[in-house]
Amino acid sequence: MLRRAEAADLPRIHALIRDFPQQLLDRGEGFLATLAADEESRLMVWDRGGSGGGFAGFAMVEGMYPGVVNLSNLAVTAPGRGEGHAMILAVQDMVFAEMAMHRIFLDVATDNAAGLRAFEAAGFVREGTMRECWLRPDGIWTDCHAFSMLRREWEMRR
Repeated sequence: MLRRAEAADLPRIHALIRDFPQQLLDRGEGFLATLAADEESRLMVWDRGGSGGGFAGFAMVEGMYPGVVNLSNLAVTAPGRGEGHAMILAVQDMVFAEMAMHRIFLDVATDNAAGLRAFEAAGFVREGTMRECWLRPDGIWTDCHAFSMLRREWEMRR
């Protein structure tokens, strides 16, 4: 189940970001708290609920300009179990149905094979490659593939 992040979730989200420094951008717990309180954005938690194990991942959806959001980070605690795909679909539903957005965009490092497969499987369209778009914590600049989904594409997939 997708739900809004609460204060108690912030340390777990930040820990998960630190677990994947080659895939996720770490802007600190202060940024997470600001994002969680922002009405134009959403800091979301994927929650297995009660006996299912609770916290299972997160997604950061940042309002950019009218009708457009950036999915800036998304991760699950146990990759390879289908939860990432389910969370991506739930985020799409939230963005288009609840937030009434027109477009979601995101980027994925070109060597993040699992991320590339996940977003393509969820119907995102690869728009191109951004050269050296992200300076990783190890000091290496990496290329990223840009993806997007438009409201009408989401509606056709439903």
